[in-house]
Amino acid sequence: MEKFGWCFIGCGSITRRVLRDLPNTQSGSFPAAVYSRNFERARQFAQISGARAYRTAEEAMSDPEVKAVYVATPNSSHKEYTMLALERGLPVLCEKPLALTRGEAEEMIDMAVKKGVYLSEAMWTGHNPVIQWARSRIDDGRIGLVRSLYASFSFYHPFDMESRLYDPALGGGALLDLGVYTVALTQMVYGFHPAIIDVMSAAAPTGVDKMCAVNFRYRTGGISRMFFGFTSTEPQDAIIGGEKGHIVIPHFWAPKSAALVRERPDEPRSTEAYQMDFPGEGYQFEFDAVVDDILRGRKQNSTISHKFSLAVMGLLDEIREEMSTSKGSLDPLML
Repeated sequence: MEKFGWCFIGCGSITRRVLRDLPNTQSGSFPAAVYSRNFERARQFAQISGARAYRTAEEAMSDPEVKAVYVATPNSSHKEYTMLALERGLPVLCEKPLALTRGEAEEMIDMAVKKGVYLSEAMWTGHNPVIQWARSRIDDGRIGLVRSLYASFSFYHPFDMESRLYDPALGGGALLDLGVYTVALTQMVYGFHPAIIDVMSAAAPTGVDKMCAVNFRYRTGGISRMFFGFTSTEPQDAIIGGEKGHIVIPHFWAPKSAALVRERPDEPRSTEAYQMDFPGEGYQFEFDAVVDDILRGRKQNSTISHKFSLAVMGLLDEIREEMSTSKGSLDPLML
């Protein structure tokens, strides 16, 4: 297997999860270099990963084994490091959300197009075989016209002033950390912008959102219902309903199984189950897809395209705008 070296920018919890999945890639992906603003953290990551730790991002990106850059810093610096890599002509896989706003994302994509360099958002859920199976069944009309979608991504994380989840300066909040998954799923399923967006949210003492319920209504008559937050535990499942049946996806953001249930008055109820017993969490599918794109000379990914990322970022912007209104907000003292 030919090796494909990555420069890791950031070495927090997500990079350690990615690191565990890289041996499962078909592309031979491995961390060749690592940079963190905290050099000691970079040095510790280098010890467990075999990468070389650098004191500046520029030095890390210049490592002779680096073929692409993986940006996994807090949300607030996604644009900074992505632009730095693109300026140097290096392909980039940037963690989701791609940026803090659609405007930032547009700047990043414009730079990638101008430089002729690959850029993709690391929305790894879209590369998961279970999600791709579900999308193929929807496209084939197996559940008929999609009329409803429910997706929940919620876990309990007590308020902590030191946590990036609650830090507005780092792009914290449930929407950018968890809601991006639910919004991305609705975009994968419906594929176009909702006509109506309803939001109800609650803020943490730092001002970031800690809990949010969002409804999208589409001109086709379809509705998406999403819940995400740090205030309670939920199954983190998704249900996609159509006129002929529905698809259930447990743990939808990193699934290993799904079921399609056909329910029509004129035919017996039937269930089609799908199971994928792949090792790890599934980050390998994302890295393999991106490496394949790069080696084939593509400038973006067909599943998580530039257009897709901009659509999701635009929806996140609109949800935040709704959050800022008194109508859509709940008193944090009551929650």
